[in-house]
Amino acid sequence: MKRAYRTQILLGLLLLSPQAGGALPTDPVSVEPAELAGRSDLIGREVVVDDHVVYYVKRDGNDPDELQLKRTPVVFLVPRALRPRSASRIRSVIARGVLARQTDRLVCEVSGLREVAGDTERLQQGLSGLERTDFKTRKAWAQWAENRARDFKDDALMRQAKALAAEALRLESRMQRVGVDAPNEWLAKAQDARRQQLPEPAPSALAHRAFRAKLTKAHTIAELNTLIKEIEAFFPRAAGDSTAGGRNIAFLEADYNNDPAEAYRIADAGARKALDRRLWADAMERLYETQSQVDLKSALESAQAAKNALPEREGLPARLVKDAGERAKARLAELLLDEVKELARTYKETLRQPEAALSTLREWLESRRKRLSATDAEGHMSLANLYDELLEDRVTAVDLLRKAWRIDPSSKEIAEALRTRGFRKVQDEWVEATPANPSKPSGRSTGGLRGLTPEEVRQKFGGPPNRKSFVASKGQMIEQWIFFVDTKQVHFVNLLHTPGEPKPRVTADYALPRSSFKGDIGSAR
Repeated sequence: MKRAYRTQILLGLLLLSPQAGGALPTDPVSVEPAELAGRSDLIGREVVVDDHVVYYVKRDGNDPDELQLKRTPVVFLVPRALRPRSASRIRSVIARGVLARQTDRLVCEVSGLREVAGDTERLQQGLSGLERTDFKTRKAWAQWAENRARDFKDDALMRQAKALAAEALRLESRMQRVGVDAPNEWLAKAQDARRQQLPEPAPSALAHRAFRAKLTKAHTIAELNTLIKEIEAFFPRAAGDSTAGGRNIAFLEADYNNDPAEAYRIADAGARKALDRRLWADAMERLYETQSQVDLKSALESAQAAKNALPEREGLPARLVKDAGERAKARLAELLLDEVKELARTYKETLRQPEAALSTLREWLESRRKRLSATDAEGHMSLANLYDELLEDRVTAVDLLRKAWRIDPSSKEIAEALRTRGFRKVQDEWVEATPANPSKPSGRSTGGLRGLTPEEVRQKFGGPPNRKSFVASKGQMIEQWIFFVDTKQVHFVNLLHTPGEPKPRVTADYALPRSSFKGDIGSAR
């Protein structure tokens, strides 16, 4: 609604109200005082002007009195018959008359003049008796008061105008309109109220109502990211105010869930900060939950982000990981090797559940074992390597290798895999070689080698291996290092090359009597 149009409505109410002491014709055009001197289309027309008085000068004889208003240079010529009784004390008037040009000046030949109360009193009169839900009239009076306060530099009136506008906004926001996108309309009104610098909590309360409604409808990552940006734009301090996030506002919970705007409005300043933070945190939590459903990697990233961004929600990171782990485990048989390794590592390191990590690996390997073809020698050998790598289950690995050998007794790779595990061929069967004395020769102790890198193994043995051999199958390769530590024992160290890992790692090591190893001692190759 344009400013002049609002003024026209208000003046119409004033002129025709019982307090006016008699109705004036409504044909005149209601005009803002500042417009009189700049609109040639008004010359010769009857206008109505509402303004403060600068001075009132009485003239003798038949000359009209002169009235000068504050916001226009136009002089108002008042006939003696319309002279106010308290002309010397008059402060505000509503004047009606015809705008005319006299030689070098514009004048208004007054045909109606009424002294009115001060702006504050008029505002109170205009609001008296209004319906409690009449936001439109309140909004119009608020605009009128704001214009007057600005023009006349009346700070007290400006505060009243802003408070009235906030009240009108609160009433308007509670109106239900069919066919309107209420959340977006509420947010637009809240943003407009913030631009108009309406007093808090009116803008923020309405924004909470809008954002809460929008949050219930946001389901995708894109929708949530957009909403979070809107929240951060309206409440720029919420994201960094973790202190407010730790404040206990349980006493507001029920009221806030029922009516966010009203609960926010009646809360104290500290509770409002906490509600701002909670709004942002709830949107962030929903985003992390949605992101974590993509895959386990996304869940781990979201959990770490939640730990950093939402310290007040201590259980959230673990819950995101736990839920993602359960979703991944529900489709365990479909996971790739890298995925099941990540899942097991998550159970072991993040959730501190080593038993769950082992059971996950075991179940995944068993699902692979059940799908093996009875004629797939290479598949049996590859799975044997995985049992060794993931579970250190040498018994199952050897059983699978023996089955692989029965399927393809001509395979050099299978034969080498059995040899690297300390077996030797006797006629058509593979039997375990006689283990050596477990004590280490020459006082050298290698300790537990599993998990060591090649550099660390060299340090343990004091140099490179005497021999190397390789066994490869389905993207995996085992590199065997052979050390002739003395004339009685040969030490074997198996290193697994895993795709994506920068260095191989030891998966097994054992010693055999020197007499069981056929070959000459040589240097590393």
